[in-house]
Amino acid sequence: MKTQLTTILNILLIVLMAASAVLAAVFYFGTTAYGPDTEFSEQITILGWRLNLFLNWSYFLVLFGAAAAIIFPLIQMVTNPASSKKTLIIVAVMGVVVLVAYLVASPEIYKFPGYEKFYYEDNAMDPNTFSRYVDTALWTMYILMGLAVVSVLYAEISKMFK
Repeated sequence: MKTQLTTILNILLIVLMAASAVLAAVFYFGTTAYGPDTEFSEQITILGWRLNLFLNWSYFLVLFGAAAAIIFPLIQMVTNPASSKKTLIIVAVMGVVVLVAYLVASPEIYKFPGYEKFYYEDNAMDPNTFSRYVDTALWTMYILMGLAVVSVLYAEISKMFK
């Protein structure tokens, strides 16, 4: 079963790489259709469908990679439940860290020179909500960096007492 899955994944990888190479070549050779003095709007008109195709392929690859990154560990957890215990503990700890960061985060919009251009009226998200998400990400990073420093210090200090 494992060699069959490996063979299928290798074939899929080769197909994705070949399609990416073809699309990259189509995009690259499309850029030779104009000179350096061509206006930007005309360049976009020339590259329009190629650019859309290339961007859509990039979106597909990102979504495919994200789906694979979620699905394969879930399959591994189902087939080997003993190893899933540590994974679930790590996911729970990360969830707690993000929850703590969200509770500490402020929805206040920080005033700095030029901040107005980030908050425009047509924005689909409330600026306070957006600010809280950004602050949550910052607090999550601060907490994880602090935990990393503490774990390194703990590892070094515990070596001294052994």
